[in-house]
Amino acid sequence: MPVKDLVEFFEPQPTSKRSPSKLQEDQARHSDVPHTLPGSSQDQFADSSEALWAPPKFLAHPLLRRREPSQADDGEDTALLAHAQAAGTRQDDAGSSSNHSQYVHEYSVDVTDGLSIVSGRSYLNPYVPLGTNKLIPEAIQLSNLDGHDKNALFGASTPGLPTKASVSSATAVSHSQRQSLSSTTTAVPRAQSGSHTPIPLTTVFSRKAPPLYLPKLDDHIASLPVPSYVASEQTKKSKAPSPTMFPPMQALADSKKTLADLEHNTTLKPGWRKCDSIFSTLLSLTIGVTGSSALASYYSVQGLFDTFQIFALILSTIVSSSGTFEGRWRNLFLVKIPNILALNFASTITESTVLLIICMVLSGLLLYYFYRMTSQCTTIRIPEGQQPLEYPKHSWLILLVSFWLTVIYLPISTMAMHILVWSDDLWVVPNPYTNSSSNPSTVAPLGPLDQYRAPLDFCWTTTMELNEVNYAPVLIILATACIAGLTIWFPIHLFRTVKRVVPVVDRFTELGALRSNSDMNREYQRLLNRDKNPLNFLYSGFRRGWGAYESAFLLAKLTTLLVTAVIDPGNCLFRSLSSKWVAVARQIVLFFAMLVYFILQGIYAPFVNPVNNASEWTSRLNYVLTSAVALGVALDIPGSSILNGVVLDIIYIVTYGLSFYFTIINMNIARRLVKKLACRIDFSIDMFSPRVDLSQSSPHTRRRIWQEATMTLFLTNPNTKIPKEQRMEFKEARNDEFPPYLTDFKGTPGERMVENLKILREVGSISYYKAVALISGPDAPLFRRLEKDIQNHFIGPDCYWRPPDAPIPKCTHFFGNAWWIPFPPTLVIRYDNGPLRALQDLSQLKEYVAQNSSHHVRRKREIRLALRSLDGLLVMWPYDYVRNVGEETGWCCCRKTYGARTVTHYKTCTLRIKRNGTLPWEGVDFGSGFDVLLTYAKNVVVDGSILGLTDDFDLTQPLARFLALNERLIADNLVPLEMILRSFRHHTRRECQWKEDVLTYRFLTDVYNQPRLPADVVAVVYELERNPHVRDLVSASRPIFEITYERWSGAAAPELATWWYVFWDDLWRRNYDTISALQKHASNFNPHYPSSIAYSPLPRAALEAFLTQRGLLHSKPKWGDFFDAGFLNKMYLRMNDIVFHGSNGANILHLGDDASELDMEEIDMKTLMRPSTLGTGAGTDYDDVSIRARPYYRWEGILDDDLRKAKPKHRPFLAKMAVWFGLSPFWRSGMQSEGLALDVRVENGRYVLLDDAPVSDTDAVYNVRRKAV
Repeated sequence: MPVKDLVEFFEPQPTSKRSPSKLQEDQARHSDVPHTLPGSSQDQFADSSEALWAPPKFLAHPLLRRREPSQADDGEDTALLAHAQAAGTRQDDAGSSSNHSQYVHEYSVDVTDGLSIVSGRSYLNPYVPLGTNKLIPEAIQLSNLDGHDKNALFGASTPGLPTKASVSSATAVSHSQRQSLSSTTTAVPRAQSGSHTPIPLTTVFSRKAPPLYLPKLDDHIASLPVPSYVASEQTKKSKAPSPTMFPPMQALADSKKTLADLEHNTTLKPGWRKCDSIFSTLLSLTIGVTGSSALASYYSVQGLFDTFQIFALILSTIVSSSGTFEGRWRNLFLVKIPNILALNFASTITESTVLLIICMVLSGLLLYYFYRMTSQCTTIRIPEGQQPLEYPKHSWLILLVSFWLTVIYLPISTMAMHILVWSDDLWVVPNPYTNSSSNPSTVAPLGPLDQYRAPLDFCWTTTMELNEVNYAPVLIILATACIAGLTIWFPIHLFRTVKRVVPVVDRFTELGALRSNSDMNREYQRLLNRDKNPLNFLYSGFRRGWGAYESAFLLAKLTTLLVTAVIDPGNCLFRSLSSKWVAVARQIVLFFAMLVYFILQGIYAPFVNPVNNASEWTSRLNYVLTSAVALGVALDIPGSSILNGVVLDIIYIVTYGLSFYFTIINMNIARRLVKKLACRIDFSIDMFSPRVDLSQSSPHTRRRIWQEATMTLFLTNPNTKIPKEQRMEFKEARNDEFPPYLTDFKGTPGERMVENLKILREVGSISYYKAVALISGPDAPLFRRLEKDIQNHFIGPDCYWRPPDAPIPKCTHFFGNAWWIPFPPTLVIRYDNGPLRALQDLSQLKEYVAQNSSHHVRRKREIRLALRSLDGLLVMWPYDYVRNVGEETGWCCCRKTYGARTVTHYKTCTLRIKRNGTLPWEGVDFGSGFDVLLTYAKNVVVDGSILGLTDDFDLTQPLARFLALNERLIADNLVPLEMILRSFRHHTRRECQWKEDVLTYRFLTDVYNQPRLPADVVAVVYELERNPHVRDLVSASRPIFEITYERWSGAAAPELATWWYVFWDDLWRRNYDTISALQKHASNFNPHYPSSIAYSPLPRAALEAFLTQRGLLHSKPKWGDFFDAGFLNKMYLRMNDIVFHGSNGANILHLGDDASELDMEEIDMKTLMRPSTLGTGAGTDYDDVSIRARPYYRWEGILDDDLRKAKPKHRPFLAKMAVWFGLSPFWRSGMQSEGLALDVRVENGRYVLLDDAPVSDTDAVYNVRRKAV
């Protein structure tokens, strides 16, 4: 509905048919409620003693008429009619009540008087106009602002905000209320009608609870001014046939993309189109199938592919201990099918050996390719300079190789281990220990002793005939190489690789506020969805800090492998021991190993999804139970046949059933279905917490209105949006040593907007504003001179920085490769030895320029440049190479040396510089590292010490002679090298200046992060920006800024309007894909529409009618209703606390069985077990409907806690049960509260506050009760 059609739902009606005594009586009773009307002053209210505003009556509202037909129209809503009737009879009820004495107040002061300061909330004096409370961005340095900015902050009242008359009239209170506001620690006596037991909040918030009747709150909501949005209406030349969004949000909707898609300049592909998602799923399924006991794995030389890894090892021990499985079906599932899946087609030992050799060679080639390509992946996050990132060309091939190496890890390693221990699969004779009654077994000779080996001498041989070739050494060498490379090196290298490529979460939000640990975890999940690294599938399923879990799990598999393959009576190590006791020992070790893994899984829970953790926990429990069954079978305890039969089958059924359940419930469609069945409404913040910032400078409204619209405007305009071919990639430091830098800049303001926001997320608001003060404050001229000197002369290779305060560990000299980050201004230098330092202080930059300008350092730099010009060239430097005779004969340690020596004289050599980093530019590598190597021959390589080269690059006599011998080469190559270096510095300087010319860094602080009047926005942009596209866009978009500013100012004050807007905005963003009625009536709920309910707080009856007509609410809750009376009770109870905070009207709650009457902030302080700002923090991410697991926000748990007298118990295991089974994404962490109760009573089918209930003459006298602190 158009905003201009918004009218009040309740119309106060004056009446003069009341006696003066009644009038005074009602004034005393309603002294807690601000009930003056817009347009009237406080004096007018004081003088109007002969006319009192009667209880309002319900009026029809355009929102209730302009709608689509709904099934709710078929019948009347009895609850709504009851409310309307009750409102009409309220005056009669009040008139029938007897007189009572005035409240008796007693005031005191204690530590809770500073509660509002501690919480960060500020409650305005009712007589101070809201328009005088200016918005000051966080951490802004006022001393560095110019006069224009100070006037914007402290000048005249901001247009667009409520004026003094309107605000004071809407928030005026009586004298008695102002007295109650002076202290929040003194309990004001309330009307009591005999003894009364407060009702638990869990009962008040239940689905079938009676509605909570708050007439004073309804009166206050009805008195709020309705936003006009005149600027929005002026932009409409004609009425559109369908509702249109606020500009520029309509352009965002037309693009069919989200704002996050525009910022990343890419869209999220469906899971079935993402290779990393597909392979991650396949890998998870492979690991899951490997835990399937239906696929009994037979590790042998003949097995080439194993789909049952850890569990199959355990199961195979049962088979070896109890003999073969009996029964056709058990033989089919546990013998035949696993051999088929394992590609067990080889019939002879020779064919199997050939296949084994082929697989080992193939795995070696895969390992080599994996090493080569992952070295490129790991350098993506640790670059030098500002060059664009270079991903491997065939990333899909890396993905495929990594996947296959992970899959074949256990079968190939198992076969290699079987070769090392020479298991019975490799014995060229039948196992003589099977069914043998003696140890050692008595076996007849195979033939003549001069032709055959001894009958038991079959270990590590491929033939029993003496005259045939034994290929066992070849197999042993291959197996050893396989164990060293695949079994040991691959998990370690994979661990190191994943640790270096996992996404790094920005420590700050888009508002520059520090993220909490819970926020960091959720942001990490969002980054995983957009991560482009080819190895993403290896760590995308694990939570922050556990990305390398896959490699750790491979090592766990290795432990199980060693136990099952080595401790086995069927190999050459333990063949002479009792098979029974060897099997028992193996089962004991295996049982305890599986128990340790089970406990570790339960403690650490590495998966990002709790359902996956539960699935893995079930698999580990399966391993433990199966190991216990195998141990019982090995010991041959009574009933072992039952263990090997019924018990094992039960384990199979339960494990497979749970695995199938976890797979289904973890799908997105299943999670949305569970949310619908539970009728759950999700929020991204602790919506009902009193700690949510509702002040005029609230980050929530600023983020959701002003910043979102500004960013959308720049990213959807054709002249400023990011080009389609641009990959928004940043050079980032792994440990936040230096700020991020956008690479491959295309020159659009949209790129610069996103880069500014990325910098703010990385460094925080304090550092960002500090950097703005540096480049635009009093020190700006000095800084600009230093910046010019650094960019022209002191970036690139051969730069010098010696910290004057503390030495640098492991740094032998202080030269390295330096580059410049323009904002926040940072000089980064990576030393040749590896350490990295970042300089940001102005004093450090001055010292850096001074050191590099000194004659001593310049002379050393010239020596380095001269040597660098000879890199890769044939130079002159005589050298005598002396070696001992016999030194090159023999192999390894078996070489023989003699006293005689030979001397080889060389005149020329090839000079090469070994680098530790890389920074290519026009064919020259300027990376860090300066190790000089002289190559005289293939095996004759010496370092630069023979040239007299020292760590300090002093000009020694040998070095001077070397430079003189090669003076002509240096002269020919030094000039081109210096030209390339100047080109590199010129490009860096020009790109930094280009970025600032396109969009300044102050745009974020002065426009994006500070809502302003449109005229001020235009003035600031014309003062700061030089780009004509930015100026033209802002000038042409002045109506857009007018609409956006009016939206923000309307939602920024008063606090009730702020909470109302944030509530509906967050409800839409997090639930529109689940609640179909929200999408059907998007124009009534989406805050991007002028007709959204988010801009007009409604009294209870009006909201019920609004929701009922759109099929979201019924008088009798139906299955699938997301809104019910209990949820609305929670809403209006929170709104009541906001309006009457600090007065008697909010002190209606009890904590546990405590008789003290408290408001929400006092309860928050009393239940403070951990930081109370969890979930109330800075800003909110853009539309994110993903259902992410997280602990309950503080007040989500408090409002759901049952009322109890006993001390609550902390049960973390049971708290997560519903989360593990996918029935809820939230769990309760920490200690539960004692529960809350509300001072209400049921009257006429609804909850009524005790203050509003009729009172008798016996209740006219009240006793003053002091609150408990």
